[in-house]
Amino acid sequence: MRGIVLALGGGGARGLAHIGVIEALQEAGIPVRGIAGTSIGAEIGAFHAAGVDTGEMKRLAFGMDWISTLRLFTPDFSEGALSSGKNIREFLAPYLDKKLIDEQPVGYAAVAADLDSGEQVVIDSGSLIDAVRASMSFPGLLSPARIDGRILVDGGLVNPVPFDVARNLFGGPVLAVAVHPTPTQEAVEEKSSPEWQQHLQELLQSSWLQRWPQIGEWLQGFRDLRNKGEVLKNMGLSSVLSRSQIISEDMLVQLRHRLMPPDITIRPDIADIGLLEFYRGREAVEAGYRATSESLDEIARLLD
Repeated sequence: MRGIVLALGGGGARGLAHIGVIEALQEAGIPVRGIAGTSIGAEIGAFHAAGVDTGEMKRLAFGMDWISTLRLFTPDFSEGALSSGKNIREFLAPYLDKKLIDEQPVGYAAVAADLDSGEQVVIDSGSLIDAVRASMSFPGLLSPARIDGRILVDGGLVNPVPFDVARNLFGGPVLAVAVHPTPTQEAVEEKSSPEWQQHLQELLQSSWLQRWPQIGEWLQGFRDLRNKGEVLKNMGLSSVLSRSQIISEDMLVQLRHRLMPPDITIRPDIADIGLLEFYRGREAVEAGYRATSESLDEIARLLD
């Protein structure tokens, strides 16, 4: 079957750029025959594999505001995390529930990490919604998922952009879409915009949050790390943890790239979009569309 294979990376709200990537490919008449995704890349990839059109995906993305985002992660202090992910599953259910990976028209796989062994787990059969939920189980935020006796967490821990998985499963050519921040980017976490700071302040003062005062400290973990100089000056716990994760993710991608590189890598201009800034979906989608449009000639040559 003619077409390209997508490797869609993790990166929280930045991953909404994947919608723009798929839209640009469709408009150019470039078919996608396989998708391997990590975290939000697994989610957007599952939507496409299941036949959800980009118009509906954009409607969902553009309809998110900061309150809607927080509702998805409503705290219930489930096993090992702030949230059980119940609301996430309800959000996915109308599109993915009761669908099997093997029955979709586009090849699909989600990447997760085994919390016990530390191994990469590639889920390429079984329940589509279970695969997505496992791949996006961000440690501390969403409780781990359990599939076939394994305790699974976010695939970004082992493979932030699974281009090697994509090639192993579906062949090539492989188009990788990287949306994770890198250590050299000036904005590597939540953008310290007046809008975000206002939202955070309103939330911290809300009566809803007063029932769970410990969440206030957790929310500070999504504050800005604006540039390397400021990180070094303000060595808070959240800054150190966030920076360490960014370094680890970037190194993992570089190492895997040396072993089995993709044919093309697209990196949309979304560095200043924070992990949970889903209300900036329009910016992310447009950035993904723009980056892909600029690479269409190169992608078309691969197919030729």
